[in-house]
This record gives sequence, structure tokens and C-alpha cells, in this order.
Amino acid sequence: MRNSSWLAGCNLALILSCYPNIVKAQTAPESNEVNVAAQSSISTQDAKESYTPQYFETFAPATAYDMVIRIPGFTLAGANFGRGLGQGGANVLINGERLTGKTDVGEQLSRIAAKNVVEIDIVDGASLNIPGLSGQVANITTKSTGISGTFEWTPEFRPRLEPNYLRGNVSLSGETGNLTYTLGLRNNAFRQGNYGLETLVDSNGTLFETRDEIGRDYGENPGATVDLTWKPQANHIANLNFEINQFTYDGRESSRRDAITPRGRDLVTYFKNSEDEWNMSIGGDYEFPLSIGSMDGKLKTIGYYRFESSPTVSQFEAFENDMRVFGDRFERQADEAETILRSEYSWSPKTGRDWQIGLEGAFNYLDIEAALSELEDGVYVARNLTGASDRVEEKRAEATLTHSRKLSDTLDVQASLGAEYSEISQSGNDGVVRNFIRPKGFISASYKAGANKLWRAKIERQVGQLNFFDFIASTDLNNKETRDSNSALKPSQTWRAEIAYERSFGTGNQWNTTLDGTIISDLVDRIPIGDSGNAIGNIDSPAYTYSLHSDITLKGENWDMKGVELNAGFGLHFSHVDDPVEGFDRRLSGDSLWHWNANIRHDIPKTDWAYGVNVSQERNARQYRVSTTQKYTFKGPFVSTFIEHKDVFGMRLNLQLSNLLKSSDDFEREIYTDRRDIGVLNFTESRKREFGMLLRANLSGTF
Repeated sequence: MRNSSWLAGCNLALILSCYPNIVKAQTAPESNEVNVAAQSSISTQDAKESYTPQYFETFAPATAYDMVIRIPGFTLAGANFGRGLGQGGANVLINGERLTGKTDVGEQLSRIAAKNVVEIDIVDGASLNIPGLSGQVANITTKSTGISGTFEWTPEFRPRLEPNYLRGNVSLSGETGNLTYTLGLRNNAFRQGNYGLETLVDSNGTLFETRDEIGRDYGENPGATVDLTWKPQANHIANLNFEINQFTYDGRESSRRDAITPRGRDLVTYFKNSEDEWNMSIGGDYEFPLSIGSMDGKLKTIGYYRFESSPTVSQFEAFENDMRVFGDRFERQADEAETILRSEYSWSPKTGRDWQIGLEGAFNYLDIEAALSELEDGVYVARNLTGASDRVEEKRAEATLTHSRKLSDTLDVQASLGAEYSEISQSGNDGVVRNFIRPKGFISASYKAGANKLWRAKIERQVGQLNFFDFIASTDLNNKETRDSNSALKPSQTWRAEIAYERSFGTGNQWNTTLDGTIISDLVDRIPIGDSGNAIGNIDSPAYTYSLHSDITLKGENWDMKGVELNAGFGLHFSHVDDPVEGFDRRLSGDSLWHWNANIRHDIPKTDWAYGVNVSQERNARQYRVSTTQKYTFKGPFVSTFIEHKDVFGMRLNLQLSNLLKSSDDFEREIYTDRRDIGVLNFTESRKREFGMLLRANLSGTF
């Protein structure tokens, strides 16, 4: 009860201040448009580029998602992992309105039939009166066509794995009176695995053991969604979203180990890791016009709740001469929840000037009960793992003031100033309670240098999102690593600057380049604790990152190659931080080094056939822990090809064959005798695992 009262208090001040003026709320005449927002956030002249359904006809899209991913130079950005609901959110609007809560933007667009899309406008976020949105934003205007639905089935086949027949989704949309609804069912099932040889060499480079290993990961993720939109009168809109999911996971790895020297050992080991999770979320908002004194604005209240229950079991056992010689089991029950209330009041004193006040309160918790046991005389006996059972809570409140202004026909500016208060408590560490006050905000601008040229810039102060699991002790049975608890963990803080250039060369031809840099305080990483412990904590010295990204889309019509489209892009990343164990300057742990991709698609004119090829490659930096370092390498490049027919009994069929070059998952781990600063290299594990080619079929359509 006290937690819900605390949350409500963060929003009560704003709502009560509006109460005496609610009777002054103005209503406009009913719109004749069906299922289109009466007051859109975007006007036609603001749109950088507009795409009608005719543009997408050659791709035969079934859903709005199929259309959005074909827009040149545009990349979907979701809001699932942000800190609270915050500002902005996903870079997609539906009829000028933001998506509710922490909705998966891709899945929501997949539930909108392509025939219901009227137009998609790509605009710059700084030109909108929506705080926090920057960069390219897609506003999708929809209409109602009665009851409609979409479906998709994606079976997959890989060597040494069971076929995946159960991946797919179906949705049904319609309206009755002022209520619009969408119902969805899905299963994001997956089948993954690899196999290969691992070698162990000592610090002198002498091979002492080989391991023939097979790993596989199976998962089922069925779920159901309900999305409701209610428009009781003009300029009043309410949304309600409900989602429930089940996630079952079964991961297994077998290893046949052969000793090469006396240091090695002849063993057969089995590692199992399973989870039987269920989760649900419900989110809603209500927006209506409201006058406060001379300000004619609108008030939006938003609520969100999510709960997840995740029982997991991991077990490692070793056999020698068919006799079980040792084993470990780690069981954990994790319950976590997030509750958020937010209120936003927006008004525009004159054309081209918009203001918004935002208040948000949140209460999050993670409650874990864990048990470690060890095989002894054929029976698992409980062992102590200090700090593995615990509860972490966070109460958080923030307030922001945002102003957007059109300085000229070519220059838009948006600025926000705010602060966040956070109280973090951990019950298992003598009731430790800590409080933080963090400033946050941004200033962004966009400049239209010409009809087809746009410059964007943004400077932002961010507060990082903590993973509550990082506070609590845990163990990795497969790699024999234990992590201590750390009640001193705190959110990172980041200064981020970005400048971007966008150039359009006629419809369908686009070039985007972005340069950004960050300064991170209290970077979250693996750090030493005490004389011999290790945990996830904060690095005292600042960290720096820089990156350059560029992508281009070209249409073949300019070179007499009708139906051909080329997409290509690359990214370069640089970073450095002082290693918390040895003190040397290094990359951020696991940071991206570089990546590139290129794909070409040919829709054969006057036919329903299309084909294409995609090539991509990436490299990541080494990951550093207190007593180990490791590096994952996917050598690549990863090559896939597809063939597509757009009218198989009214459906679209896409057949894709991936990993044509038979690339492998490579991994190297260095294990030290103690912490890296006081120990020496003990041995190195190196493995190369193949996973074969993947055949995926995708059958989609509407009804």
C-alpha cells in the first residue's frame, strides 16, 4: 500500500493542479476520418518524405512492419529497455500518437494489415512536439477496413537440430463504435545449436586436453496480446494494452574430454540449463484537452505494470568410466516487477512553440531465492552461496520540463531539463538503503540545408538502467565462475553528443551518416571486491566511446535496372577505459569494434518473383573479468540468399538459406591462477563450433 501511495504522489500534484479547470476542457467537432487521430502530431509540410502504399506494391507487404523496414535509411528503434517510460520512446507514431508503454514496436506493427495503411511520413523528431524524440521518426497513418487479420508462419531447419515448426503469429483487428481492437497470438520458438572441438593449452602453449562438444538451445515463447483504443469524443483517446507470455527454455551441452598429458582428464560431462518463466504486462493511457488559465493544452496520464516469474535450474555433472564423479546444481526462483505512473501536460502558446511538463514515479523490485548443492556420495548436499538469496527495490521519481521551438522554416530546436531521485535498497545486506539525485536533459536541433539535405545534432545527459540481477550473487556452473553480491552498485551517468547528416537523392535513394561520442561516469563492469572477490560494480575512472555509422540505399531505376535495390552500411567503434584490475587502458568489455553489411534485392518486373543476397560481418572486443578474459568471434562473413513468390494462393512465400560459407562460432577464454593483477595465466580454452546452414521458410498473408 505504501508503495502505491508513493507512486501516486509523484503524479498527484500535476493532476490536482488541473482539476479546477477540467470543466473548461474544450471539445472540437467530430472528425469524419475513420480511425485517424483528430489532432495529429504531424502536418504534411513537416514530413521529410512521404510514402504511399503504391511505393511498397513491388514488395507485396502483408503488414505495416513489412512496409516500414523497406523505407530507405530508416531503422526501427524500440523503447523496451529504457529507464521507466521517460520521454520519446519508439521512433514510430500511429496516427500521430506514440505507442503505449513499453510496447515491442516490431510486433505491434506486425499486427497492422498493410491494406489499412494510408501513408507513412518520415520526419525529424526535433520538429515534433514530442519530448525526447530525435532522428528519423515514422508516422503511420491508418484507416479502418472492417475486420482484418494478418498471419505468419516461419518454420526453420538446421543440421543436428529438431525442426522448428511452431514459430509464427496471427492477429485480428476491427472496431465497434468508438472502440478499436487488435487481438494477437504468437510463438517465438527457436532452435539453436553448434558443435566442434575445444582445446586446452597451458601457459607454455602445451596442449593437455581436447574436448569434443555439442551444444543446443531450444525455446518456446507463446503469448497473447490485446490492444484497445477508445475515442469517446474528438480529441479524447484512451489506449489499453495487455500481454501474457510463457517462456520455456532447455539448454544442454555435452563434452567428451580426452587427456593429452597427465594434466588433462578423461571425462564425459553434461551441462543442463532450464527455465520455465511466465510474464505479463498491462499498460494504458488517457489523453484529453485541458485548459489551465490561459493555456489550452492536453493532459496525458500513463500507467504500466509488468510481472515476471522465472524459476531456473542449472546442473553440471561429470562421468569417469561411466561413473558419476562430481556434480553441482544451482536452483533459483526470481520474481520481478515494474510499476510506473506518468503524467504529461502539453500546451502550445503559439504556432511553432510547444511546452511539456512531465512527472513520473516508479517502483521496481527483484526477489530471488537461490540454492546451491554439490554431489556427495551420490546425493546432492546443500552448500552455502552468500548473497544469492536477496531482494532489491528501487523507488524512483523524475520531473522534466521540455520546450520545442521552430526558429525558422529550416531550423527546429528542442530542449529538456529535468532531475531524477532514486532510492535503492537491498534487504540481504543489513538493509542497505541509498539515495541518488541525478540531473538529466538534452538539447537537439535539426537544420534543413536544402530540399533533400538535413543536419541533426543532439547533446544529452542520460542516467543508465540497472539490472537488478547484478546486485545479487550468482554462479556459472559450466565455467566454474562465482560472482559476489554488491550492494554499492549504482547507475551510470553519460554525456552523449551526436551529429548526423541525411541526404535524399530522389524517392528511394538515401544516404545517412552519424558521428557520436560519450563520456561515461560510473561505468558498470566486472570489478574486484575485497582481497579475492569479484562482482559487477562501477569503474571509478571515466570511460569514453566514439563511433561512426553510415548507410546508403540505392534504387536500380537510375541505372536502368528496374526492380533492383541495394542497401549497404558500416560502423566503426572506438572506446577506452582504465581496467579496474590491472589499471591499463583498454576497450570497453565486449564493445563492438566494427561491422558492415550489404544486401541486394531484385523484384523481377512484371512477375511475382524476387530474389536477393545479404552479406554481413562484425567484430567485438575482448571481455574482461576479474580472473578471466574471453572473446567471441564469428569470423564470417555471414552470407544468406533468398527467393520469394508474392502470390502463392494469395500469400507471400519466402525461402531463405543462410550461412552459405559455413562460418563458425569461435571462442577463446584465458583463465588465471588468481585475480589478473596478482595471478598468472593458468591455461587457455579455444574452441571452434560449426552450426551448418539454416533453411527458413516464411509464409505470410492477410485475411
